[in-house]
Amino acid sequence: MLKKLTLPVPRYLKKFIEGEFDGQEGVVHIEKWNEIGRMIHLASRSIPFPIVPEKPSGTTLVLTYYCREKAYEMPPEKYPDFVRQLDEIFRRTLISEVRSVHHLCGGDYSQYIRSFLTRYDITPDIELEWETIRKIYRDYLNRVEKKNRKNFSLKSPAIAPIVRV
Repeated sequence: MLKKLTLPVPRYLKKFIEGEFDGQEGVVHIEKWNEIGRMIHLASRSIPFPIVPEKPSGTTLVLTYYCREKAYEMPPEKYPDFVRQLDEIFRRTLISEVRSVHHLCGGDYSQYIRSFLTRYDITPDIELEWETIRKIYRDYLNRVEKKNRKNFSLKSPAIAPIVRV
């Protein structure tokens, strides 16, 4: 049975999901084996009586997926958590793509962020603030630097010199 899941999402997230999973005109078909399909399956539960979710306003993304059981649905109270997880997928993809090029080429990472946004047709400062998207990668760099500083500042007891008397 083909089921639909209509989610209120920001425009940049809609464009990203459509670009990543070959969606057309706001409708994306999700297979059960990919990450979003697994999240839908994990959040779904047996609902014997149909719950009609309220109509979302603004930008919406329609996810279609197959499920054999008619009464197996994602509850509407899980929609906000699901959208947050989709946003985390966006952030993780941005970081991994920008990191791979920035690590090889170095320099300012703004051009790599712009190429990522261009690939998904996301317009900075209209759909997502430019400083916000730069902050995603900048925070990642700060976390890695802090972690490296912590790791290199610790002294290992195996490396300590042996003192003989």
